[in-house]
Order: sequence, then structure tokens, then C-alpha cells
Amino acid sequence: MKCFGLTPDRLRAAEGALPPVPSVARSVLWGALGFAVVSLAAYSVWAFRLVTGTGMLYASIAAVYLGASGAILARLVPPSGRIRYLGLFTLGFAGYAALWCLCWFGLRGRYHADFHGSVLGLGWLAWLHWRAFAARGPWVPAALVLLALHTLGYTLGDDLHALVGGVHGRLLWGLGHGLGFGAGLGWLLHQAQNAARRPEAFVREG
Repeated sequence: MKCFGLTPDRLRAAEGALPPVPSVARSVLWGALGFAVVSLAAYSVWAFRLVTGTGMLYASIAAVYLGASGAILARLVPPSGRIRYLGLFTLGFAGYAALWCLCWFGLRGRYHADFHGSVLGLGWLAWLHWRAFAARGPWVPAALVLLALHTLGYTLGDDLHALVGGVHGRLLWGLGHGLGFGAGLGWLLHQAQNAARRPEAFVREG
């Protein structure tokens, strides 16, 4: 998927040589901390009742994520690809949010609608990253780790919300969700870029 300009040959042409992929520890930590800050801002819309109406609430939260998350995660991409990564992340997160909302509203919040939405949305995010970076090998294992970390953070946040309640509980939910989601996205970015550097990947790009 060369349209995003993130395949190894495109990055090498722009950089002169491919910069090393950030370590998995740095990727996961950067993703977790950066996304936690964004998630706190997003959940503040709900915590402080800044908007009215369910549809406007979800749209506002998604807008915060879309507006800030890509720029943070782009720091894990070579400099020449960071602007193009914003387009990739915007498309990926918009699809994730749409699929999550489709499940949530379609199932009216029942039957573990949030989990089903996460499975579909995170699967889309993982597949898109894998294709955009021309990663070698199956994308499903990376998607499963992303789902596991996202679910862990979301569940931890939910438990803290139930324990604390009120504004602080809502913010703690956002913090937990952001830490888990961000760690998963950092892992995904590391894995996709690392898999794209395998010699076999260069002969099958496109």
C-alpha cells in the first residue's frame, strides 16, 4: 500500500538510509504515556459534561483523539514519514471509531457491544498499519496484542471508575484506557515497521 509513502523503499529514498526502528520498550512506553495524556483530555469532555447529547459526546471525544494522537505516535516513525503517518492514523482511527459506534449503537450497548466494536475497530487499525508499512508476515498476532492491551487498559479504567465514581472516576477511566490503548498502538507501530525491514518485504511491496 504505497499511497501513504511509508514503505521501506519510499522512506529510504527520502532519508538516504533507513533509520533504526525504535525499540519495543521505547515504542510501548511512548505510546502509553502520550496516549494517556490525549485520553485524559478526551475523557474530560465526558467528565466535566462539556457537551450535551450522546451523539455530540462521542463525536467530541473522537475529535480529540483524532486531533492529537497521530502527532504523538508519529514520533515513532522516521522524520520523512511523519506527516504522511498523520493521514494513515486519521483514516485508521476514524474507521475504528465508526466500527465501535456501529456496534455500540447497533446493539444498544448490550451483548458486550463495546468489546465487539473494539475487535472490529482494532483489527482494522492493525491491518491498515501492516499494509501501509508493507510489513511482512501475518498481521493478526499484532492485532491480538493490541486488543489485549487495549482491553486491559479499558477494563482497569472501568474498574477505577466504578470504585471512585464522579469526575475523578471518569478521568481515571480515561487514564487507564489511554495507557492500555497507547501501549498497544506503540507495540503495533514497532511490529509493523520491524516486519517491514525483513529482506523478504522488499520484494513484495505494493
